[in-house]
Amino acid sequence: MGKLPDFCRKVRGNVCKRSTTARAWGLCRCAFFIWGFQPLYWYMCTNVCGEIDTFFIMACRIIWAAVACLCILKVQGKLPQLWAVFKDKQVLKREMPASVLLFGDWLVYLWAVQNGRVLECSLGYYIQPLVVFALGAVIFREKMNWRHFVIIAIVVVGIVFSTSGFGGVPYVTIALALMFSIYAAIKKSLTIDSIVSTTSEILMMVPVALLFILFFRMGDNGMGSMTVIKQLLMIGGGVITGLPMVFYSIGVRHLPLMTTGICQYISPSLSIICGAIMGEALTHEKLVELSCLSGRVSSCMC
Repeated sequence: MGKLPDFCRKVRGNVCKRSTTARAWGLCRCAFFIWGFQPLYWYMCTNVCGEIDTFFIMACRIIWAAVACLCILKVQGKLPQLWAVFKDKQVLKREMPASVLLFGDWLVYLWAVQNGRVLECSLGYYIQPLVVFALGAVIFREKMNWRHFVIIAIVVVGIVFSTSGFGGVPYVTIALALMFSIYAAIKKSLTIDSIVSTTSEILMMVPVALLFILFFRMGDNGMGSMTVIKQLLMIGGGVITGLPMVFYSIGVRHLPLMTTGICQYISPSLSIICGAIMGEALTHEKLVELSCLSGRVSSCMC
């Protein structure tokens, strides 16, 4: 008689695990879809408001992303967990480097988008999963099967063609590929709530953002030029910054690092399309890259 309850608990546990994995998989894909189309949002901001200083946008993005994440935690009743993070030295040892890497990734990405280098960002995010695969295998001992090797082979072919189109691997590509991959590995190693973790990382950036605005952007190159439309766009920028980070942090927590690596091909493929819409040259080499990798993206979504 004792075996039946144990069997029921085991079945219930497996069902819950599958449900959590499916939810994490869906949220992870949502995050990369938002990131994929994000260049169009910043492009729209430039067209509506004219030229906006990159560092000012970055500061506003941090502040409003923090507000968005805090609102989510307030609704969920998890604010006490957030304050506990800042009292735990062991957690802070991982959260602080994660915050620095996230800050660097956002800054490089925003600068690249504003300077017509969306396709270089795209290449960086194509290379990034290869680094994630390596970290997953080496650090977390995740096993690679034949599908992973096929994915890597397809991606490498696309990258070889694309680098010739760019005239060599640019610095933007290398920076983005390394920073977010290491960030993903740190996130995987954390055991605290995913949303709490992401919010704490963004909050660590807020003092820097506020001080920068107060000392350097209170004139016409910043707050002095703000209108209602600009402010609304900055708030929207914070939301589309914070929300995918929350989705991604949940996904990377409950999925193998290699699986999130595969998911990452969604974002750069969409960014290539965004780059073309924004007027960047889509050369033959870049079209070959997109063809090689879009098939991989389609299989990810199945």
